Amino acid sequence: MHMPKGITLRITLLGWLVTLVTLAVFVMVIVPEQKREFELGLESKARGVAVSIRGVAAGAAVSEDYSSVVDQAMQVLSGDTAIDYVVVTKNDGFSIVVDRSTWKIDKLGETWRPAARIPASSIGVVPLFGRRVFQYAFPFDYSGIQWGWIHVGLSLDSYDQSVRRTYTRTAGLAVLCGCLSLLISLVYAAHLVRPIQILHAAVEKVAQGDLRARADVRSRDEIQRLAGAFNDMARTILARNQILDSVSFAAKEFLTDGDGDTIIGKVLERVGQAAGTSRAAVVRIFHHDEAIRAVLRKEWVAAGGAARQEGWEAFDWSGPDAQPWIDSFREGRIVTVIPSSLPAAFRDQLDQRIQSAILVPVVVAGEWWGVVCIDDFEQTREWGEAEKDSLRAVADMLGAAIARHRVRTALIDAKQTLEQRVIERTRELQEQIAAKDRAHSELAAAQQRLMELSREAGMAEIATGVLHNVGNVLNSVNVSTSLVAGKIRESRVDNLVALIGMLEQHSTDVSSFLASDPKGQRVLPYLVKLGGHFKSERDGILQELEMLSSHVGHIKQIVATQQSYAKVSGLVENVKLSEMLDDAIRILDPGFGRHGIKVERDFETVPEIAAEKHKILQILLNLLRNAKQALKEVDVADGKTIRVCVRRKGERRIILSVQDNGAGLPAENLTRIFGHGFTTKADGHGFGLHSCALAASEMGGSLRAESDGPGKGATFTLELPMKLADDMKGMLT
Repeated sequence: MHMPKGITLRITLLGWLVTLVTLAVFVMVIVPEQKREFELGLESKARGVAVSIRGVAAGAAVSEDYSSVVDQAMQVLSGDTAIDYVVVTKNDGFSIVVDRSTWKIDKLGETWRPAARIPASSIGVVPLFGRRVFQYAFPFDYSGIQWGWIHVGLSLDSYDQSVRRTYTRTAGLAVLCGCLSLLISLVYAAHLVRPIQILHAAVEKVAQGDLRARADVRSRDEIQRLAGAFNDMARTILARNQILDSVSFAAKEFLTDGDGDTIIGKVLERVGQAAGTSRAAVVRIFHHDEAIRAVLRKEWVAAGGAARQEGWEAFDWSGPDAQPWIDSFREGRIVTVIPSSLPAAFRDQLDQRIQSAILVPVVVAGEWWGVVCIDDFEQTREWGEAEKDSLRAVADMLGAAIARHRVRTALIDAKQTLEQRVIERTRELQEQIAAKDRAHSELAAAQQRLMELSREAGMAEIATGVLHNVGNVLNSVNVSTSLVAGKIRESRVDNLVALIGMLEQHSTDVSSFLASDPKGQRVLPYLVKLGGHFKSERDGILQELEMLSSHVGHIKQIVATQQSYAKVSGLVENVKLSEMLDDAIRILDPGFGRHGIKVERDFETVPEIAAEKHKILQILLNLLRNAKQALKEVDVADGKTIRVCVRRKGERRIILSVQDNGAGLPAENLTRIFGHGFTTKADGHGFGLHSCALAASEMGGSLRAESDGPGKGATFTLELPMKLADDMKGMLT
């Protein structure tokens, strides 16, 4: 048998200790009680002897003839070997001492004449005889006169033998019970700990990456409930990982240049399988003839599913029942549906197979475009926050891909139209047309490089961030392209062609026409004016093309910055905080400029620290985005400002702070905002600041918020330990 360890050993020892303590208490109670019983037996026997002698002593007290007393005592001693002696003592000390072998008359001291005239007994050595006996003293009164005492001494041989037998049997029984209790405690502890061992084995498998491991515990107690909770947690983590993998797959697919419907079909299949659902679809919703219409863009149905019925595209989106959903979609909120909880009239419009569903809005260029519909035919389920966030990420990437396709199509159409018009109108603008062609070629090449850089990111979070920030700059690209196209449409090339036609009509008399004809006299001034206009028009178009080139460069800078951090996840290296803050500000700079936000830098010279770059960048981007959001919600009289500071705190700490003069925070929210799921935004998920606080803690730092109240701005401070990467390596080795 293996020696038990850990909790099994502790439970075994605890049960055994309880048994041993119980046995000890039992022994301490029962042994003295047994000895008392033996002593009471001796006392009863001695009392009988004393009573038998008292009758004879009464006669002797009258006649003062003590021979009868001696005879009686000798008979008693000879009849019972357990009686050791009999002593009859008068109050004046006169005593008759009868031993087993002889008798005598003696004068005894006060110890044989106690002051208290009550029967008494004791065990000890009697000096008169020099032996250890049980001595019993019995007061003897005659005719109301206190005559003396009768002392009976009993041998302790039988008493000692009984006591030894009691000790031996009690000790043997205690040892037997102790051994038996140890065996029972060991068996019970092993039985009790077995479910914990099963749960521990499952936990170790999950910790090693086997998320399909389960704890099969049937103890019908709290451990079984704990195992059930652990199994549910493992299933949830497995499902979350599968969904995150599907989001990563969606990010890669949406960044490719393949067929849109094919890509959407692959993404829906991957997301539907990861979420364990029965059907996934993308539905385009739009206004048509003053009504809301829905068109199925793409659908995936799980293998083995029932024959297809009409889905959400057949739902009456124009009805009053759907209006709350429409409002939620326009505000960017997710809608979860459990048909069994809906009114009957509303429920009858849905596919009767649906047990639960989730509808995620797709937003394209800031406008609601449609929904991603996920249906479950098998069970009524609660959609977790991780599932909602993942599905929202897929919907956001779909919207970004549609917006990118629109921009690319618009650029291609603009390019084709521009080339066609320039070629048809005049050869004199060939240089300008060539310049425009080069600009469009550079823009197309830059866009292709952007797609390749974005594709390398490989993570849904980074891909979404890149698309969001690039989309901001592409708005400016759209504006510049529209201005270029408008200026070319308004060009006066037609007037130049008409003038050339008029000169061709007078090709034989050009000199006289220009000198004498009123129309000819206006030709040269008009050409001068027209040349100035063309020069001004060319300068304006070149200026717009330079802006286009600047915007494309900004796009490249955003992607390069994001990639430089995405590739070093988990690596601890020396980090220069001022450069990281500049990178974070540079990534979000288009949003700051669009909302009129001024960013102030206050960087103290501090040494480099050892940290994970991507974690610090994640925290800084989150804090800067929150500051921008807080400034968007208010009007500030003295200008919207974000102040970013780097300070040294003592010898071993560095602090980074992001301060804004925006909406501010109430006092009760200064700590609650870091809790999981807490948010003050209508479309927020409450995970951003929570994950930032966890990341700061993992790096040995902290994240805190300060605010004087609503409308008075807020300051978020990140505090980090000042350690170098070389120091960290030394600690690890």
